[in-house]
Amino acid sequence: MMNRTISRRALMQWALGGAAVLHGISLTGLAQAAATGQLRIGMAAPPTTLDPHLKSNAPNNALATHIYDTLVANDEKSISRPGLATAWRAVDDTHWEFDLRPDVRFSDGEPLTVDDIVVSFDRANTIDSTASFRTYTRNIKSITSPETGKLLIETKQPEPLLPNSLSRIRIIRAKFKDTPSDQFNNGTAAIGTGPYVLKEYVSGNRVALSANPNYWGPKPALPDVELRIVTDAGARLANLLAGDLDLVEQVPYEGVARVEQDERFHIIRGVSSRVVFFSLDTFRDVTPFISGKDGKPLDRNPLKDLRVRQALSMAIDRSAIVERLMQGNAIVASQFLPAGAPGTSAAIKPVPFDAAKATALLAEAGYPDGFRLTIHGPNDRIVNDSKIVQAVAQMFSRIGLEVSVEVMPWSVYADKADAHEFSVNLDSWGVNTGETSNPMTALVATQNPDAGMGIANSGRYSNSDLDAKLAVAKRTLDDTKREMMLSELSDIVFNDVALIPLHHEVLVVAARKDLQFTTRADQYTLAMNAKIV
Repeated sequence: MMNRTISRRALMQWALGGAAVLHGISLTGLAQAAATGQLRIGMAAPPTTLDPHLKSNAPNNALATHIYDTLVANDEKSISRPGLATAWRAVDDTHWEFDLRPDVRFSDGEPLTVDDIVVSFDRANTIDSTASFRTYTRNIKSITSPETGKLLIETKQPEPLLPNSLSRIRIIRAKFKDTPSDQFNNGTAAIGTGPYVLKEYVSGNRVALSANPNYWGPKPALPDVELRIVTDAGARLANLLAGDLDLVEQVPYEGVARVEQDERFHIIRGVSSRVVFFSLDTFRDVTPFISGKDGKPLDRNPLKDLRVRQALSMAIDRSAIVERLMQGNAIVASQFLPAGAPGTSAAIKPVPFDAAKATALLAEAGYPDGFRLTIHGPNDRIVNDSKIVQAVAQMFSRIGLEVSVEVMPWSVYADKADAHEFSVNLDSWGVNTGETSNPMTALVATQNPDAGMGIANSGRYSNSDLDAKLAVAKRTLDDTKREMMLSELSDIVFNDVALIPLHHEVLVVAARKDLQFTTRADQYTLAMNAKIV
């Protein structure tokens, strides 16, 4: 029997070389998919659960968006649009009223009720998870229905972004309130009001979906969808060119020209709201992956020293990463959102590469000979993640550090990051609210899971001044005043090097020529955004 194991290098060489057939894979797949209305998407990172309230990350949320609805929907630019609620309004500082869409049914035919909504919010707020959705629900005090078709949400304090926050909370059947997550994964509880229903979920491999016959909105243009998990970029591209996939996300940049030269396919680009950064363990007195060059533990954690954090940031040549590794498909980052976005600071500029100054700062901090460091990252989640980690390791070595690298699959990495196992680790965050209060709450607020604060603060950075001012900003309904407060907070975060921003990703998607696809700022690859033209 022919050996069907193909190396990553062989896949990329095949993809770039344009061979017509790869080990028996036929090119008739494109024609068959087009004729049947099937859409086969190559996904770069695996979802870890179909439980829509268990763990908030982009792969999980994107998959859940196919099956479940939210009261308020986010469009491709992260602007709030009607979902299960057709309209909403602030009644006063602590009350929001929502008009519910009539005659909505779950995929099993049961009607949507207020109880389903209340249970979903309560479950998202109370489920035991280290990366839960509690940051979006923690401020809800009560939910009532003053009359048929109306929902009144009372908040504990003013919540200017409540409608946007509710776009994260997906609605399930009330009867599944206490259902364990594995019942969602096997399909028993994966019942929603969204455009698709679950046919099959094979963890780490594939998800099969079909159009929901009871969906209240426009029927999906492509009713039969298969989301295939293909974490290797070369394999995704090879499968597309072989006709085995119709659309792939995170196209390897070295393969873009090959796609553009093939008349069967086209490249689709879009700007994302995702910032890629390094988290730093500023919490522990002794951090596990930093030692002296002799391997002996240091008497203190260097990352607690601002000068060390500044040195690491200065040692990174962000322009080189953007221009070479990302081949121009990224924007150098100085803060959570590109300059000029709501809540950014005009005073914060990209940190210039300066190895000499970085070396001097290390010496000033008491590390003239550097130290030994292991940096961690995923190898299948962020565009070019393992390459970025390797490149930054080389940059750190130029300022006298002895650096090693460890990368791992996202399914393993995410749990370790949530458990704070790393000293310096690569991460990313999609800023889906359109302003900086969201990443500040999740990434740099002092960790308090019960209050929904710091849910993704893997370095456990803590600044009481930041926390106090952020609490005031998040209660401020006046958009102009709130943005001014958030701008001041951006000064605090990035002058203190709470984390090290690298760049904002630009989405690069490849699809067969007859597919039109709309990219999203949150980088969710949604089958609903594809149609045949």
